Amino acid sequence: MSHSDLHRFHIPVMGLAFTVDTPVKVARYGISSVVSIIEHNMLEVMREFYYKQNGKDFTAITKKDEDYRAKRITSYLNIINEIVLKQITDLRNESFETGKEINKYFEMLPDTSEAKLLYRKMQASTNQVEKEQLQQELRKFIKSGAIDVNIMTKVDRSNYDANGQPLAQEFSDAQTALRGFANSNLSSSMVFSAGLNPRLYSYCEKFDDFFPDETGFVKKKITLKVSDFRSAQVQGRFFAKKGIWISEFRVESGLNCGGHAFATDGLLLGPILEEFKLNKNALYEELFNTCQTALAQKNRPQYKEKPKMKVTVQGELVHLRKTTFFINTMKLTLQDGEVRFY
Repeated sequence: MSHSDLHRFHIPVMGLAFTVDTPVKVARYGISSVVSIIEHNMLEVMREFYYKQNGKDFTAITKKDEDYRAKRITSYLNIINEIVLKQITDLRNESFETGKEINKYFEMLPDTSEAKLLYRKMQASTNQVEKEQLQQELRKFIKSGAIDVNIMTKVDRSNYDANGQPLAQEFSDAQTALRGFANSNLSSSMVFSAGLNPRLYSYCEKFDDFFPDETGFVKKKITLKVSDFRSAQVQGRFFAKKGIWISEFRVESGLNCGGHAFATDGLLLGPILEEFKLNKNALYEELFNTCQTALAQKNRPQYKEKPKMKVTVQGELVHLRKTTFFINTMKLTLQDGEVRFY
């Protein structure tokens, strides 16, 4: 399922729980959000809640089940996706009557978006035939926001069996979470934050969904949170050499990065973005060529067209009732060497 790109912001991950079910609340309005998936026990509790709320029979995934941590994550993401898909179907079938959710969908869009302008035209029309035709066109714009997920790469604790013996590397917290996402039916992005984790990044190679298919479609995309251009370059190269494309670099200043104590030079966003602007073309071409070569070596389908690579900026704190929200203050889109500021 394709996702809406009509909004110019997303709701980023906030701790383990603050955005754990945000997609259920906002995805139907085309707003993307990020879910932390590292805490499988909490996800199992949330899965039970949503199963019962939606009239589904719930069967717990217990510690006796094989690979129960990953299965809990997969099952939770699947039920959230199922709920959002139903919400979108219901929304498309609504009539454009006062107070309906379908009106709210378009009212919340940026005033300059094509969909919003078409919506205003529909409202102003006095010709019933034209009005109905415009409404059918508007329904085609309705898409859900992405249900993206997050793993803090340094949260990669090893786990042990009932006898106290260490489990294999792929059962560590971060790799288990990655497997849970990879096995889900979501088509969205994995947001890696908190720095490079070679063994976790390498584990992505185990799953076909991170690679393009024959048409160039990638079901599971990668977003990297980075503190500066060098971080993007180093981590982007690591993935490109494995044939995995970075769909988005999400920049957070080392001085303003959600409370994480990253070791950086202490630069503000201005100089960081300037470096991206000056070196964007070289970075794009290097990563694309490296990725294509790696895909050929793996006998996997190569990209027939150059894929998109976005650079977004996350920063700027807004305090509301003692709760901190992180808002995207600027977006840059890199495609074919072109950068656009929003």
